[in-house]
Amino acid sequence: MNEQKSTLAQIRNDRLEKIDQLKSIGINPYPSKAKKDYSNKEIVEQYEEFENKSVTLAGRLMSFREHGQLIFGHIQDQSGRIQLYIKADEIANTSKEKQILGFNDLKLLDVGDIVQATGIVTKTKRGEISLLVKELKLLTKSIRPLPDKWEGIKDKELLIRQRYLDMIMSPEKRQRFETAAKILFSIREFLNSKGFLEIKTPIIQPVYGGSTARPFKTYINALGEDLYLAISHEIYLKRLVIAGFENVYNIVGYFRNEGIDRTHNPEFTMLETMTAFANYEDNMVLTEQLYNHIAKKVFNKSVFKIHGNDIDIAKPWLKITMSDAVKKYAGVDFEKIKTLAEAHKVLDKAGVDDKEGKPKSIGECLFKLFEAKVENQLIEPTFVYGHPIEISPLAKAMEQDKRFAERFEVYIGGIEAGDNWTELNDPVELFNRFKQQVDRRKSGDEEAHPMDVEFVEAMEYGMPPTTGLGPGIERLTMMFTETEYIDDVLFFPMQRRAPVTELQKEIYGKENLEVSNNEKSSNKNSKKTAKKSTK
Repeated sequence: MNEQKSTLAQIRNDRLEKIDQLKSIGINPYPSKAKKDYSNKEIVEQYEEFENKSVTLAGRLMSFREHGQLIFGHIQDQSGRIQLYIKADEIANTSKEKQILGFNDLKLLDVGDIVQATGIVTKTKRGEISLLVKELKLLTKSIRPLPDKWEGIKDKELLIRQRYLDMIMSPEKRQRFETAAKILFSIREFLNSKGFLEIKTPIIQPVYGGSTARPFKTYINALGEDLYLAISHEIYLKRLVIAGFENVYNIVGYFRNEGIDRTHNPEFTMLETMTAFANYEDNMVLTEQLYNHIAKKVFNKSVFKIHGNDIDIAKPWLKITMSDAVKKYAGVDFEKIKTLAEAHKVLDKAGVDDKEGKPKSIGECLFKLFEAKVENQLIEPTFVYGHPIEISPLAKAMEQDKRFAERFEVYIGGIEAGDNWTELNDPVELFNRFKQQVDRRKSGDEEAHPMDVEFVEAMEYGMPPTTGLGPGIERLTMMFTETEYIDDVLFFPMQRRAPVTELQKEIYGKENLEVSNNEKSSNKNSKKTAKKSTK
């Protein structure tokens, strides 16, 4: 069982030889059938109930120590670890028919293997709850060794790329992802209880829209057309409202070809809802209720530490217009700014980045200053409403001031955690907004909303007053799990493709890895050829 220091290639070869030995005695190293009566945690927590009873457990072998005619080991499942106690005169002999390993053949096992153990629940002389093994079956033979339990994985990039390995060694790190699953369940529970229906909408779309963002483009061979990965699902949800569904939602993937940083990943998940016969003020109430439901159901508390601040989300949330927020936190009164040139001077003086070009309206300048100087100061749960209409192409304008939209964003701990508005349902005004967006695209704005005639046509049949909310699931999870980096709540965050290593070439053969790269290049060429053939 003890492996000498060796190269990974040598260790793999040793384990491959063990697979051959297992097969030679009639043992399948990868059987299809398995049995597991209880979790390890159930046995440990309910020991009095299970004491002296026969049970079958299964999990990954995390330790294996020989002491003459005794072997001690630990298996780990999703719930935790339990000790295996193996005595040479208690365990059954190797059996091809039963597919079990006898004591003398346990040398073919390694730490990392997945096994099934049947035995009697007991305690050792030291008082550790254990399974006195009567039969042991190999379920999966591991070929690669696990990392050193003390050293672990220290390289941050490798840790994320091989997060599965990190969590085998540090299972407590799985808790955050288990919590994320519970958050999703509680969201669905809350919305379903209020009569919402979850309806799937397309991820691949002919016209991207519903937000201002740069999309990912793809090509559909069967149609001979360029399509886009969804930057939003709003327009499809509105079609459902037009069809007569008054309360709908989905929780799906969104794809925006933009930067990667502490709070952004190009692929993320959002909740998006549509509620007919309601406006954005109604959604403020719904949003506050939703967050409090999650806090109570999943965490049974209302105070969370976010960026070092204790924040009680059960307290009434603050409300402030974007103009007032900029005036309060940045010291600029945009009501006094009358020209675009004045607004540009304000941004320059504040040191606001203009790498993407100077904003083309006073409203955009207001939003730029808000993003740069205000949002990170909004620590307490806050509804910021009254966004400039220029950045809200699908939102209804405020009756009292058409420069601003009936729109709000949620800010908690200085991070935006949800976007919501009263939907524009005037088809004539919608078409005019689209035309303005088209003009912006012609002038170089890559994030401007493209024209969507089919959506305008659908709106011409009439959509009732409607509002939608859209919190990002990762942002929610970050907030509730008191985490500052989106990478920590995404099991598979976006990363560069890992370079082929010399070790991989040695193990898998350079020619096989080169084939994979050639296939990738071939796919690119096929796409170009297909495009040409449709012109």
